[in-house]
Amino acid sequence: MLKPLKLKKIISIAVGVGLVIGSVASAEAVIRHRTAVDHHSCSEAAPGSVSCLAIKRVVSVNGIAPRISSPRALIEPNGSEVFGMRQLRQAYGITALGSKNNVIVVVDAYHSASAFADLNYYRSTFGYAPLVGCGIATSEDQCFRQYHQDGSRATGSTTDQGWAQETVLDVEMATAMCPNCSISVVETDTPSFDDFNTAVEFASTIPGVQAISNSYGGPEANERDYPAYEHAYQKGIAVVASAGDSGFGVESPASFQHVIAVGGTSLYANTRGTYSRETAWSGSGSGCARGPAPEWQEASITHCNGKAIADVSAVADPATGVAVYFESQWMIFGGTSASAPIIAGLLALKHNFGAPGSSKDTAGQYIWNHRDRLHDVASGNNGRCRNFCTSITGWDGPTGLGTPQGTGGF
Repeated sequence: MLKPLKLKKIISIAVGVGLVIGSVASAEAVIRHRTAVDHHSCSEAAPGSVSCLAIKRVVSVNGIAPRISSPRALIEPNGSEVFGMRQLRQAYGITALGSKNNVIVVVDAYHSASAFADLNYYRSTFGYAPLVGCGIATSEDQCFRQYHQDGSRATGSTTDQGWAQETVLDVEMATAMCPNCSISVVETDTPSFDDFNTAVEFASTIPGVQAISNSYGGPEANERDYPAYEHAYQKGIAVVASAGDSGFGVESPASFQHVIAVGGTSLYANTRGTYSRETAWSGSGSGCARGPAPEWQEASITHCNGKAIADVSAVADPATGVAVYFESQWMIFGGTSASAPIIAGLLALKHNFGAPGSSKDTAGQYIWNHRDRLHDVASGNNGRCRNFCTSITGWDGPTGLGTPQGTGGF
């Protein structure tokens, strides 16, 4: 875990944003005036569309947000820390590295021009080699690719800043869990459900794909209108989606029968950087969807005749957020946009699952059949209701079956 800033470091940041520090007393005044504000990266979803679920936390000193050049300078006003790549792996007990032949596909809207450079700078900061020259068994000798939803190569300038932040958050969280996995990004033309359905359909055809991460959500929809998610599931691909960032309530595609819904938590590590505890994040989506339940869920546990949200969870609270490198600066992010690619990365890491009807469990079945290997989160809530709002022992709405405790649950 990142160490708290010392007074000298705080003074240097304050000076860097044009504040004159004349004494220790004035430095203490700067500390007292550090504030944090959370901003949703994307606008609210329009009818027939989705919104990204990334939340950027902006920490200001006397109303000025300094430009941060090092992840060590990301610290909250209350003294808590954020999770870099190594710190996140340590907190969740992840030591495996994965394989270049296992591909994680991130599906997002519009184009992020800086995604590849940002990802490699993020990796290098924490001592990992860039994702280049993997030599995977495909037509291209590289382990990072960006595609349009039709499968053509995506190039050009960034077209939407909020969705670009989402894309970078997703690829960095995926690589944090599976450093040796290859990553592909499929970018839609618009944030409509129809375009995302097209993108997921193409994503399921990428050679070596093990998991598809969907960090977006919109009004509850009928999966029959968007069959790509089921098509990917039938191929034995783990399809995961963010549960939402607005507390109790159902969003799609997390509500779809063939999708693993990922909720969010507040994560705390001890002074050694290892796992301390988690609570349900108040923003985590949850609920009982109208659509049918997945074959892996047990209604006697969820008390839901349809799809229960969530299945599993990971850190999403911006107040215990993750460090993200985006366009030449370090930022703090949260939201279930962080937790979904974390779970996708873990599922691709060891690939312990298969297609329906095969000799292996599907990805959802594997998680549910190995829930004793997860951290059971039993405190916190996201609203005023019982098992769909309050985190309890065993399954609950905000956190599902729990969070990563090493790789055993995935």
